[in-house]
Amino acid sequence: MAVRGLSVLALGAVLTASLAGCSGPPTPTSPETTSVPTTTATPVMPAPPPVSDDGTPMESDLGEDTSAPAPVWDDTSREEAQRLARDAMTAYARPDTPPDQWWAEFSKHLSAQAAYDYQWVDPTSIPARAVTGPASITAEPSVYLAELTVPTDAGTYGVLLSRTDGPGPWKVERITPPESLEQPSGEPA
Repeated sequence: MAVRGLSVLALGAVLTASLAGCSGPPTPTSPETTSVPTTTATPVMPAPPPVSDDGTPMESDLGEDTSAPAPVWDDTSREEAQRLARDAMTAYARPDTPPDQWWAEFSKHLSAQAAYDYQWVDPTSIPARAVTGPASITAEPSVYLAELTVPTDAGTYGVLLSRTDGPGPWKVERITPPESLEQPSGEPA
């Protein structure tokens, strides 16, 4: 029985090998018969905004202004900026806090870009341990930006805040250490 099984296997191998040679070489195709599809880009022009009866562009199909109100510089806005700068520096200046807790409490004050930039900061490398006074506005370059200083036990830090619209909250864009803490390469300590 074992000899018969081997014979069948050998016969199968011979047939497979001989049949494989029956198919001839592939027929080459000439370059003239092969074509590459081509496409032509058609520019898409945006539709013009709807126009009211008097010829002025409408804000939406219903004529409603759907944009958020622009921010204003007023006492409330200044107080909010000062509060955020102080709160953010208070959360930042805690080098003894476990990193996960430090990040959870600090990151809520940051813009999306600042969160990306500060995500790998090691809190143990921060020389400041406490905020020692109120935040002060040093520049109001626009209603969307505020530059402040916040005094700490390691010197006065600069804080740049931004906001996207009137009802939007202030967010930290950048914290700059005191010049006395900057390394020779210009990188913050």
